[in-house]
Amino acid sequence: MIRFDASYFDGKTSRPYPVIVMFDGAALALEGEMDGAGMKARIRDCSIDPALGRTKRSIRLPGGGLLQTYDHDAVNAIERALNTNRPWRLVHFLESHGKAVAACMMCLILALTALVYYAIPHVSTRVARAIPPEVTASASRNALKMFDMRFLKPTGLPADRQQEIRNVFRDVARRIDPPGAGIYTLEFRSGKNLGANAFALPSGIVIVTDELVALADGDDELSAIFAHEVAHVKRRHSIRYILQSTGVLFLVSLLTGDVTSITNFAAFLPTLLIESGYSRDFEREADHEAASLLIASGKGTAPFRRILEKIDASHPGTLKLGVFSTHPETVRRLGYLSELEESPK
Repeated sequence: MIRFDASYFDGKTSRPYPVIVMFDGAALALEGEMDGAGMKARIRDCSIDPALGRTKRSIRLPGGGLLQTYDHDAVNAIERALNTNRPWRLVHFLESHGKAVAACMMCLILALTALVYYAIPHVSTRVARAIPPEVTASASRNALKMFDMRFLKPTGLPADRQQEIRNVFRDVARRIDPPGAGIYTLEFRSGKNLGANAFALPSGIVIVTDELVALADGDDELSAIFAHEVAHVKRRHSIRYILQSTGVLFLVSLLTGDVTSITNFAAFLPTLLIESGYSRDFEREADHEAASLLIASGKGTAPFRRILEKIDASHPGTLKLGVFSTHPETVRRLGYLSELEESPK
């Protein structure tokens, strides 16, 4: 027999009646000074509200009646006897114990860390590979229009020089990404305040500025830059970065079939390339591809290191606009390239 004190509400008025409740395993019996004293209610006709902290427990009776009590132990015993509210009993236990709360918070932090550093990058990589070419083409066209309106102006390079550089570019694309070499195109622009720069859009459009062409001494240095940018496209770095940056909601929308919504995120590309830059891991992957190409051709990484140093020096002070503004520190990149040449992998 389970016995406890409670307040009884008849469902007709707001007046509480003090009662004694007894539970015999099948029914609740109420004793007290109220109409219908000695009333009984079969437990299967009642419902027990889940516990909420240390607030009163509520048992709802047939006909609109309500019992409320602070005797948590008694109500918990009834729940155990009926094997009801099991998940909510666990929640209540966790809420009522400081160590359990701390453990849950730690688990939440670990889960969020795993989501941000492992789950989202993994899912974004798979989603990026599944996005159709026509979608990335649309996003790239829109992004290029934004670049032309805000950051770039028409090239001043002679047509014959453009053709020479395009030949170099096509050769690099064939060697870096043989299956997809046909998707890559090279666009020339004057960089205005971007100066010496190059960047790639996800469909395979690579833009190089007149200032960078002027800065490069020979085709080997241009080849290194082209290889770096082609690697970004090959590995879908820009799309993956947008997916990771926009988080779970955007990933879910893509995974549930709204793939074309990526075109709405073309506006992210100029910001990504001009202000945010790629992550350090993405830059290292692209540097590795470019270095591997140069090493395999017998050039070594010296041409790549030279052009990086010149690009860095061409943007004086701390204001470094353009794609190379937020690349990993030049010194660190140069050191990595030297390591690759000494021990190529």
